[in-house]
Amino acid sequence: MNRYLLLVIFSPGLVFFYCEYLIYFFVQSSCDWPKLPQSNQSLRALILADTHLLGPYRGHWFDKLRREWQMSMSWLVANTLHSPDVVFFLGDIFDEGKWANQKQYEHYVERFKQMFPANSPHHVLVGNHDVGFHYMMDGIKLNRFYKTFNLSSSDVLRLGGITFVTINSMAMEGDGCSICKEAEKRINSIASSLKDNEKPILLQHFPLFRKSDAVCEGEDSMPDEEKHTEFRPKLDCLSRTSSIWLLKSLKPRVVFSGHTHHSCVYNHSGVTEFSVPSFSWRNRNNPSYFLVTISPDEHAVFKCFMPQESTVIRVYTISLLVFILTSLLLCYRRYRTRHIKML
Repeated sequence: MNRYLLLVIFSPGLVFFYCEYLIYFFVQSSCDWPKLPQSNQSLRALILADTHLLGPYRGHWFDKLRREWQMSMSWLVANTLHSPDVVFFLGDIFDEGKWANQKQYEHYVERFKQMFPANSPHHVLVGNHDVGFHYMMDGIKLNRFYKTFNLSSSDVLRLGGITFVTINSMAMEGDGCSICKEAEKRINSIASSLKDNEKPILLQHFPLFRKSDAVCEGEDSMPDEEKHTEFRPKLDCLSRTSSIWLLKSLKPRVVFSGHTHHSCVYNHSGVTEFSVPSFSWRNRNNPSYFLVTISPDEHAVFKCFMPQESTVIRVYTISLLVFILTSLLLCYRRYRTRHIKML
């Protein structure tokens, strides 16, 4: 009887330890950096998108606690297991950055740094939830984000012999506004500075123009009932004009984007674009991040899934039912033992 009693007492703690710690190691340990067949020297980049840290206005405190714990643990395990050379956040790191005043924004930044400590170089891109869509974006919100994360509307990064170009998707409106003009000027400057045959990796928040996600496949692609919904240019993706201009100006060899919260591999006349799913349970049940191995001539992509929220809920539910049934059985046995003794 004592053994059963000890099991009932300690089982909840074991279940909690598994669901909140061990499951992340079990699931993410199946991931590894993809190999390049013709290169011994390469850069290993971890790419994630759409963390959407909740702010003061949206979401219940428990919702915030659960999602932030999930992302913190996933991040800790990813860095422990993979030790990337560089990390890229493809925008929308905040959910309410576009509404946050200065004090709220500073608190936001501190939370982000606590959740995602920089064990390797970090490069953060700007998303519409960080500063607003084009019609909401202003110089104050934009410049504070640029200053915080040491970036501009468009940047070129050369890391380990690999060239990356980052852009502000909301500045690709093409309407002649001052923010857009500055972004276009920087992109033209970057394009002219690229050497012959130097094809960069393009990183941005919005995907390049596509009509919909109808051709996208995989368990983490957009739900079938939504795949044929047409994208709204400048809101769901870049405009066709801006996309063609970027492809012609920069001649990227591959593109990585976020924003849709779903996975997609899309071909733009020979240039492959990978849409990176959201990193947060708040946006999808099966979040993931990309492990990308890059050499000057090749690249390989591996998608690493994190624990599914439904799996964790299922383990807790089954464990609770087992705990209740076991407790009732123990009570019944104790009752029977006492009743027999009394007889």
